[in-house]
Amino acid sequence: MDKIVLSRLASKVINTPLMILPDKLEVILEVIGSRIGAESVSIDTLGYQATDRKKANSVSKKISVIPVHGSLVNRTHGLDAMSGLTTYDDIRNDFRAALASDSDAILLDIDSPGGEAAGVMDLSDEIYEARGQKPIYASANESAFSAAYAIASAADKIFLSRTGHVGSIGVIAVHRDQSEADAKAGMKYTTIYKGDRKADLSPHAPLSDEAKEMLEEEVSEHYELFAQTVARNRSMKVPQVKATQAGIFMGEKAIEKQLADEVVAYSDIPGRILSDISEKEDVVMATEAVEMKLEKKEVKIMNESELRAKYPDLVAQIEGAVSAKMQADISEREAVMAAKEAENSERLLRMEKAEAIRRENDMKAEAESIWTKALAGSDIPERLHDKVRPLVLHDKFVSDGVLDEAGFSEAVKAEVEDWEKRGATSSVMGAGFASRDVEDDATKKTKKAAEADEALPDSIFAAAGGRREVK
Repeated sequence: MDKIVLSRLASKVINTPLMILPDKLEVILEVIGSRIGAESVSIDTLGYQATDRKKANSVSKKISVIPVHGSLVNRTHGLDAMSGLTTYDDIRNDFRAALASDSDAILLDIDSPGGEAAGVMDLSDEIYEARGQKPIYASANESAFSAAYAIASAADKIFLSRTGHVGSIGVIAVHRDQSEADAKAGMKYTTIYKGDRKADLSPHAPLSDEAKEMLEEEVSEHYELFAQTVARNRSMKVPQVKATQAGIFMGEKAIEKQLADEVVAYSDIPGRILSDISEKEDVVMATEAVEMKLEKKEVKIMNESELRAKYPDLVAQIEGAVSAKMQADISEREAVMAAKEAENSERLLRMEKAEAIRRENDMKAEAESIWTKALAGSDIPERLHDKVRPLVLHDKFVSDGVLDEAGFSEAVKAEVEDWEKRGATSSVMGAGFASRDVEDDATKKTKKAAEADEALPDSIFAAAGGRREVK
């Protein structure tokens, strides 16, 4: 095989994301490996997918069949169908021709392990966007893997036989490191380059961590696009597609995974498609017949008076139903409004209560602050502070919920000064006095009144010339 052709073929296999089955890739590498200097290749599976095609033909006057067979590539670079390669452009051209033809449906006859990632998503998008122009079917006959499944998923419906397989929704890439083989052959390559990443995937040197990370990132991007495309085409969720883990599924198992729609033998597919087309035509014809009948039927429009005169009971029934419905709607709205009003009233009450408590606490805090400041600036011993505070309460200085700070402050100041004038100071009382050593005016008055009450009987007896005996 021509060295140029081999070089181009190698470029499609090495250091590029592929959507193909790993075992098919192994076969390709074994065939061309020694001829492109890759006697030993290690495959790191990161995912995969693939496609294939042949020339379009027709198995009936109603169905255009497009073969999608073998390994799929974006371009063949001089390799013909004898090499088992099919290009996405060939499939695209056949599909466009089928759309433009007078056939009633299109069938993608697929038997492919997959192929090149480049180009397949655009093809899948084009088939998907053509839905509705003609019924589009795909058949896994007997395999639609990877890139081939990306094409199949774009159809309206996917058939497969009992032994047919679909899936392998993933992407794979390999790097060929022939540096050891070069050394054994006595060959040494010197690479001159500009740009740090220019020689990342050179086969004459081990794969660097940075190059491996770059290749993995490219594979991941292809995989995300693949999963999103299948999810859109099959009306699935992306996590649902990824959950297949690039597995392959046969027959009924594929239907369970929502990767296919119906198990049908390939020989029965044409009849199955024609039956679908006939059913759809019958539905369309029936719909058109009904529409024509409705169009032909004479419709007479009556005004309100004519309607009441001809159908009085019906009009009364309709009016009654409408009135009842309106009344029910009004009652429902009134009930909703009443419930909202009650809820709002309760909410307002809670807010007012909370505000009143907050304001009361604020006033208490302000009064406490005034007392604290006044006592801190006085010479009254701290042990007497609790005796002094209750003598002037802030409640008497509140008007309309507002504390008269100035008035309260004056009253507190006056009370503190009065205690100081009466000698309730640290300099006079010293540390040995207790709070009981200080008596306020009220206590003294009470004591004097008790003494006077006690002395009154004695004075009465003395005036009478006698003496009261105290037992």
